[in-house]
This record gives sequence, C-alpha cells and structure tokens, in this order.
Amino acid sequence: MTRRIDNGKRGLTPVDFDIAIAGGGMVGASLALALRHSGYRIALIESVAPGQAAQPSYDDRGIALSLASARVLRHVGIWDQVHRSATPIRRVHVSEQSRFGCVRMDAASLGAEALGHVVIARELGGALWECVRAAGNITAICPESVLHVEQGVDLLAAHCSVSGRLRCRLLVVADGVESGLRAQLGIDVVRHDYRQSAIVANVTMGQPHADTAYERFDSTGPLALLPLGQQRMVAVNCVASPGVPEWLALGDAEYCAQLDQRLGGRLGGFVQCGARRVYPLQRVWPDRQVSGRAVLLGSAAANLHPNGAQGFNLALRDVAALAESLAGGPGTDPGSAPILAGFAEARREDRERVSGFSHALAQTFASGNPLLTGARQAGMLLTDLLPPVKRELMLFGAGLRGRQPGCVRNAA
Repeated sequence: MTRRIDNGKRGLTPVDFDIAIAGGGMVGASLALALRHSGYRIALIESVAPGQAAQPSYDDRGIALSLASARVLRHVGIWDQVHRSATPIRRVHVSEQSRFGCVRMDAASLGAEALGHVVIARELGGALWECVRAAGNITAICPESVLHVEQGVDLLAAHCSVSGRLRCRLLVVADGVESGLRAQLGIDVVRHDYRQSAIVANVTMGQPHADTAYERFDSTGPLALLPLGQQRMVAVNCVASPGVPEWLALGDAEYCAQLDQRLGGRLGGFVQCGARRVYPLQRVWPDRQVSGRAVLLGSAAANLHPNGAQGFNLALRDVAALAESLAGGPGTDPGSAPILAGFAEARREDRERVSGFSHALAQTFASGNPLLTGARQAGMLLTDLLPPVKRELMLFGAGLRGRQPGCVRNAA
C-alpha cells in the first residue's frame, strides 16, 4: 500500500525521491500513476486533500476527454473505472448565431464509438487517488506545499512548508496556472487576456441531448454544452469579464432563458441550472517547459482558451510523453538534461499546434470584421461539405494527429 504521509498529523522523515511531483491535481496524479511501474521512488505533493471542498481540481465541473486522453487513462490503468460514469460524445455541432454555416461531426464517420467522453472532475479525481493510494512506489504527502527550490548538478532540493528539505533528481511542477515555482525557476510566460470569463454550470435540458456536444459562437463569446447523463449537460458560457456580475445576479430561470437565447432554442430549452462558477480566460504560455532538473506540466505548462476543450487533453499527452521518456527506470537519472530535452522536443510540435489553433479560434470568432466574418462562414460551410477536411479536424480534436506518445498511437 502507498505510504501516505498526512502532515496534519505527523511530520515527514527526511527521505530522497527519484521524482517529486508538486501538485496532486488531475495532471500530477495521472503522471504518478503513469510511473507507478517504473521502479522510481515518487513523491506526490498536494496542498489540499482530495475530497475537500477547497480542492480546485476535483469539483463538479464536467471534463471533456478526447480519444487520445481515453488511451492515456487506459494506459495508466483507470479508464475502466472512469468509463463507467462517463457520457460519450457521439456527435458535435458547431454553429454561429444568425449565420448559415455550421460544422456537424459524427463519431460513426471515424468508425469510432465516440469522439470523446465527459466525466465529472470529482469522479475522475476519486479514481486517480484510489489508485495512487494503492501504488507501492508512490508516497502521497498531503497537505504540503513546495515553497522554493534549489537546483544542483545531481539533485534538486525542494523546500516544503511542513516537511522541510526534500531531495529529488527530477521535480515535476504541476501546481496550476499561477505557478509560483515556475517563476522561481526563471521561466517567463507570455500572457494574453481574452477579457472573457467562463461561467460554468451543470444544466438540465427540456429534451434529451442524444450524446451531442454543442459549440455556439456569437458576439458575446462561445457557449459550449457537453452531454452528461440523461438530459443533463455542462454549460460553459463565455462572456465579457466586466459583465460577469450581471450574469451572476440573474435568477436561475432568467439565466436559463439567456442561455436558451444564445443556443437558439435547441433541445427544448434550459429548464434547470446548478451552481455557477467563474473562471477568467487567458492564454498563459511559458517560454520553455524545462529548467534544469524541473519540468512543467498541466496548467503551469499551458493555459488555453476553453474552445475545443483542448487544455486538459494536451496536458494528458504531455503526461504520457514524459512517462515514456522516463521508461529507463531506476538505472537512469530522470532529471538528466538529455532525457528532459528529448521530452521537450517530442512535445513541441503538438503543443504549439494546439495552442496556436485555440488562440486563433478565439481571435477569429471575437472579430467583427465583415471580411473575416465571411471567411469563417465560408470555412465552416466548406468543412461541413468536405468529408476529408472534416475528418482531419476530428482527428486533430481527438489528439490523434502529429507526433504522439506510444500509448496514443497504439490503441489497446
């Protein structure tokens, strides 16, 4: 069983680890599981215990998992458990309000059961941590935070708030978009504020969604709907940030009416809305993913606009690639420069392509330029009418194009 160190009860006896992961959210926990058979001694350091209301990674949000992500989670050994509570996305409908063009995608055209799946973040987190606790080479240290780091030639020292000095050969920084460790490592970021915020809530529709996801663009911003069980969906309502207080002040009935107007009256309207949570939207892109014996993963490595639901799926491909790069096991140094440089180069193309696509999509649909409006409508119409183009778009969205880790290329 995992030796779980609960710093709310006792201190940590000084011990070295091969790999320390700062951040036990969905990305950090996934990496720990991807490495559980590697033979490395792994520390998973998390400031908030899973199951606590304050744990931001494991709330009631719906998470869209691509086909590639399902393969990664199958590789780390939790897909069967996650799949039992997941809702398939069999079709995707993309449209723009008051415009004629749309793109309709169907898993059947790929010969696939689904284009992706939607899971509740809390349920995914529960599955991840259940396996973490059962893994013999993972020490979960919680609650704990890494305050600062010291780089050495052969080791990295992580100074923790409770445990003191912890030495490792590789530090994986997965502590979120506003990562303090990233700044300490001297990694600069480029930021773009979209001046939008996503209001996320689980909703109930008047009619069954038929396992269809919707993305609807208008002058306010994109509205995405992801299917959950029965007639429930996850509504990701992107609005101008200054207007967020007005949206939150609406009663549930009025909020549902506004969403119904944005969606164009589909699915029998919105009949019920759950708690609303707000997430400011910005692109945060580091100038590099590796610094010495440290590597960035998750939101610390890339924070993207939610259109296309690419952020977490990109992070899981990073997880799979890093685990693949570290496959040499205890006889190798996991923090060596050649290993980490090879990982960064292997991921560069996919990361830049996905980031560029997400940013361009946000910019394109935010523009009111008549020429650009006509061009995007023509592009949507042609994409819908040309099966080869649509197929490439689906494969790209599924994370199956370009240079990918072995577990993504080779479906089990």
